[in-house]
This record gives sequence, structure tokens and C-alpha cells, in this order.
Amino acid sequence: MSSPEVEEVEEPLDPAVERVRRKLVRLLMVSSGVMVIGFAAVAIAVFYRLSANSARPNSEAVAIAVSPADLVSVSMGDGTIAFTIGGATPRVEVRRVSDGELVQTFALGTPAATPE
Repeated sequence: MSSPEVEEVEEPLDPAVERVRRKLVRLLMVSSGVMVIGFAAVAIAVFYRLSANSARPNSEAVAIAVSPADLVSVSMGDGTIAFTIGGATPRVEVRRVSDGELVQTFALGTPAATPE
């Protein structure tokens, strides 16, 4: 009877086949290294973008010299805030939200007379 465990003895490879095997192993190592470097670069880029976006803007209060009675409306968008101001000289002031700096002023026509 034959034994259930048959040991196969591997014969040494032909020198040409051995060279091809070594080249393939080297190629596998190089491509694996490139992939690891690529994944590391993507992870670093994601971490950088997340940490850069978490920076808080300057949160100092900005005061404008307008009477609350003259303030008609306020609208905000695209990093700016627009104040519509009535009174003796009606105008629209556009200011940056980040620092409150005046970007542009639009003069409006004279206010309409109110009927009595």
C-alpha cells in the first residue's frame, strides 16, 4: 500500500526561469512600494485638507454707525453682507463678513414723500 502522505521534491528551476521569477518578484516589490507611497500621499492630502478647513475665521464683532431706525433690511451671501439703509441719505452698503470692511456703497434715490 502507498502511504497517504506523498512528499514531492521540488526540482531546481531552469536558470532562465529563475531569472524571470526574480524579475517578477522585483517588479512586485516595486509596484507594491509605489502603491504604499500613493496611499500615504492621499491620506496626507486628506488630513491636510481637513485640518486646513477647521481653522476658525476671526470672530471679532464689527460695529457700523447706523441707527437701528434707519436700517431697512439686511441680506447675506457669497461672503458679503448688504445693509439697506434709509434715512436722509438712503444707500446700500456691501461689507465683507470676515472683517466688516466696506466693499462698495450704492446710493439710492431720494425717499418718496409719505402721503399725509
